[in-house]
Amino acid sequence: MKPPHSHHWAAQQERGNRLFLALTTLMVRYLPAWLLNPCIGLVVCYFYATAPRMRRHVRRYQTRLLAAFPQLALPRMAHFRQFTAFGVAICDRFAVWQRKIRYADLVVEDPDGVSDMVDSGGRGQIFACSHLGNTEICRALVDHHQGFKLNVLVHSQHAQAFNEALEKAGADRIQMIQVTNLDSALMMELNRRIDAGEWLAIAADRVPVRGEKTVAVRFLGHAAPVPQGAWLLAALLKTQVNTLFCMKENGRYHLKLRRFTDTSSWKRGNREAAIKDAMQGFANILAQECAQNPLQWFNFYDFWGEDAV
Repeated sequence: MKPPHSHHWAAQQERGNRLFLALTTLMVRYLPAWLLNPCIGLVVCYFYATAPRMRRHVRRYQTRLLAAFPQLALPRMAHFRQFTAFGVAICDRFAVWQRKIRYADLVVEDPDGVSDMVDSGGRGQIFACSHLGNTEICRALVDHHQGFKLNVLVHSQHAQAFNEALEKAGADRIQMIQVTNLDSALMMELNRRIDAGEWLAIAADRVPVRGEKTVAVRFLGHAAPVPQGAWLLAALLKTQVNTLFCMKENGRYHLKLRRFTDTSSWKRGNREAAIKDAMQGFANILAQECAQNPLQWFNFYDFWGEDAV
């Protein structure tokens, strides 16, 4: 049994698009820095008070995180602080678009030399991202690497609006591509972009909008339905997949880049097994990152799909 449409993350995202993002845009644009944090607090208080379902989902996540990592200690008012962290992340997202946060402001952790591949001029690759931390900060990579073109794949009908906002902010080498309908024409276009040296970024941690196939993986000790689409796309494009996390630690963003898997070696006969292994491997990495930065988990919906059980 599927949960009602209003329980899906996409429906909840619409609520944020209509009010939260509009308020945040105005605050970031017009308020001085010393007024910004109190205003963020007011907006967060409103959403915290009026979103009982989201509060329940945050409590479930934090309870399971503590069970999976018993040594972990959360701060007081951890539920509310997770909402506050999201408000700060949204403001930082706009700050990146306005170039108030730049590559030089980041702490880059890149032991595998992924950045060198960006500059190599070879065939494009994929960043597997998540809604842990603030992946919008990866836009600073585009400013730093002048020949770098990044395509962000989104499950949203508002890709054009985001593109226009990015262009106004000067991010002319970032393209938002709506992938709710991944047909053969779009696949050919994505393959063309990869062959031309462009890179793709796609979130690998959210149930698809139209109920496409998911695979159950173990995440924080419980089975969670994770979308297969990002990994199937990578397999069809036959390219390298890298993980990208951007976490705010001690007031600075840490951009963490790692090589993950090369799908060009996946054979048709074992592709399904390779996809499952990749999905579980990504879930394991995601859990470890959650333990390091527990309040930056910004999936405020029923991640484990249990509300309808």
